[in-house]
Amino acid sequence: MNPIATFVLLALAGGFFAWTMRQRFGLLLKLRPEDRFDQPEARAEALFAFGFGQRRLLDEPVAGLMHVLIFGAFLVVSLRTITMFGLGFSRDFHLPLFGPGGPLFRPYYLLRDVVAVGALVGCGIAWYKRLVQKPDRLTLSWEAHFILAMIAGLMLTDLFFEGSELALAHARDGFRPAASFAADVLTALGLSASTISLVGVVCFWAHLTQVLVFGNFLPYGKHFHIITGLPNVYFKRLSPSGRLSKPDLEKEEFGIQKATDLTWKQLFDAYSCTECGRCETNCPTYQTGKPLTHKQLNQTIKHQLLDNAGLILSKGKAAADELPNLVGGPIASETIWACTTCGWCETACPVFIENVPRIVDLRRYQVMVESAFPQEATSAFKGMESQGNPWGLDRMSRADWCKDLDVPLASAGGEYDYLFWVGCAGSYDDRQKKVSRAIVRLLREAGLRFAILGREESCTGDPARRLGNEYLFQTLAQANVELLNQYAPAAKKKRIIAQCPHCLNTLKNEYPQFDGHFEVVHHAELLEELLRERKLVPERPVNETVTYHDSCYLGRHNGVYEAPRETLRAIPKLQIVEMPRNRREGFCCGAGGGRMWLEESLGQRVNQNRVEEAAKTGAAVVATACPFCTTMVKDGINETGREEKLRVMDVAELLAQAMPEARAEPAPSEKEGAASGG
Repeated sequence: MNPIATFVLLALAGGFFAWTMRQRFGLLLKLRPEDRFDQPEARAEALFAFGFGQRRLLDEPVAGLMHVLIFGAFLVVSLRTITMFGLGFSRDFHLPLFGPGGPLFRPYYLLRDVVAVGALVGCGIAWYKRLVQKPDRLTLSWEAHFILAMIAGLMLTDLFFEGSELALAHARDGFRPAASFAADVLTALGLSASTISLVGVVCFWAHLTQVLVFGNFLPYGKHFHIITGLPNVYFKRLSPSGRLSKPDLEKEEFGIQKATDLTWKQLFDAYSCTECGRCETNCPTYQTGKPLTHKQLNQTIKHQLLDNAGLILSKGKAAADELPNLVGGPIASETIWACTTCGWCETACPVFIENVPRIVDLRRYQVMVESAFPQEATSAFKGMESQGNPWGLDRMSRADWCKDLDVPLASAGGEYDYLFWVGCAGSYDDRQKKVSRAIVRLLREAGLRFAILGREESCTGDPARRLGNEYLFQTLAQANVELLNQYAPAAKKKRIIAQCPHCLNTLKNEYPQFDGHFEVVHHAELLEELLRERKLVPERPVNETVTYHDSCYLGRHNGVYEAPRETLRAIPKLQIVEMPRNRREGFCCGAGGGRMWLEESLGQRVNQNRVEEAAKTGAAVVATACPFCTTMVKDGINETGREEKLRVMDVAELLAQAMPEARAEPAPSEKEGAASGG
């Protein structure tokens, strides 16, 4: 006990910590505001499940166990650390209920010993991974070893301080097994009472000093997440992952140009990055050699702000005049255009860092202000603007795919239960037209009344928004919502069927931003429902071995993993084999984020990487549920010379093969107002 020394340590460390945090959190106040204080109950639930519960970390059993052991020890040993600081002022200090004789004394110290040993095991696992395994995704640095040494030191100094007291009292306690073991070690070494007492004193002051040094070191490295990680989970995005923000274009909100254009939450994300590399494990850009790694982007943004903290804190937004543009400066242009917005990085991140919205915000400024974007996107933008589709094909031929099918038009005003949103690919792409026709056949086989928009349908704007052309997207979205609202009885109270997951995501998750509130279902979901209700009964065997490729925008962004698989399982004789990367860990086809219309010249082509994985399963068919995926997988098959062994089919096409022969005539309710070129 030395009150003066304890006070001096606390004052020096506390003062330095306050000075550091003044700068770190002062920057947050200088950045753009963002409301993350809504829905406190949902946020608290996420905090307990993913913060304290460590749910995402346990997806990787060994690494997750390591982190849980260390994290649990921090939570439990913190009470013991408070007690030790109190002992620095008074030898008789103890927390209420936790002191000798208190009801929680023995249970707590048993738990303390268990978690302390667990933390030492966790540190050992961490050192083994860094020194022996050296996985590619981990950033190897002296900082990690220093932090691990500090953690292990905190546990050992606590146990040996307690052990010295037990050794001097010639006592052992079954509720303090680790501390009792430490006492046995000191006794076995034959140390004198004075030496054991000295060991206890050294461990006591070493523990207090380590705690204070540890706390002050955290804000200066990647382990700042120990302070910011839990709050970042609390402030997580509660809206669907497939919904991007809606900037106010009248207020000239055109994305991110300078570091000062970031929101406070985007900086908080950067503070919270642990550099664990989980974002890289299934990232299509990183895994195929593209110049994008999300953990490096986090570090770049963080250092850009910290390196200019004095300027920003003193001048606020005016500091932007003296800062470089992020893109073309610390962030290479190729970095932001490499992203497919597949969402793997966000679903893998244990602290819920939002990478995709930030990249799209960087694109928005490049497109809408600088007009600096890949040249190939120009024709897609022009096509969407002039003809309502990214290929720029004639708007008037949008319904030509079904001229011979007598598909009814919504504008005819007939009775129908489903509005079939065909999409641009389903209307214009020759390969995808076959999928559209298969869906029509299945809907009729199930006896459903449906209609299409025909020439009135236009691109949802998904490629425009994700490529950063927010102005074009909002123009398309407002027009489509107005159109759909005209058909309120069908579009608002009944269901919209989308065969493209990108259309599904936009209609379902983003059109509510424009007062477009519709019930939208993907065709694979509807088919699974119809099979379950036995409105569809496949009878003809399909003797194929199939591997299913998960669409990022159907699976990861909208949670639909099993419906396509259940549809395939219902087909007689069809065998399903899974690729190693499936469901939540499925690998992108490379077309998302508007990259369907961009060239891919860096590294390995993403679709070829995926096709190689599919080919190794021995399947003859890659089943898809997305027009983009169908195109990319088909191209990948051709590019790798596998046309003789592998082909791609939509789940609707496979199911249609298993159905009885189609009726020759359309359903009577569908004859009136049928589409004939629109």
